[in-house]
Amino acid sequence: MALEKRTRRGRAKEPNCDGCGECCLYVALEIDRPTCKRDYSDIIWHLLHEGVSVYIDHDNKWHVEFASRCANLSADGRCGDYEGRPMICRKYSLENCTRHSKSKYYAHRFATPDELKKYLGRMKIDFEFRRIPKDG
Repeated sequence: MALEKRTRRGRAKEPNCDGCGECCLYVALEIDRPTCKRDYSDIIWHLLHEGVSVYIDHDNKWHVEFASRCANLSADGRCGDYEGRPMICRKYSLENCTRHSKSKYYAHRFATPDELKKYLGRMKIDFEFRRIPKDG
């Protein structure tokens, strides 16, 4: 479905939300930036769960994201309770949109533990606990 409207003369208008609903398919919460192995271990644990991803935004803030469809999202991609929608929905703008933002929305996004581990390896971040051998 095209998300941009056309003027009478056929020129494209700015993109809009009409019928998109992409922002209604997840919940994302900011989390503390990991600073130790335990923090990275916790994030790996998050990523072991279905429908959970973690991303770093362009302000270097970390977020955990849960794939979860809003109960008010109708089949046509519109809000089923537009007038009664929560304030977070009212304040949402195309600047923050994962689909229409002028810049890439995520600086880094991880859907699996392996994706995070590869990123940490590239960044030279020691995130793994080492097993200490037991004395015989």
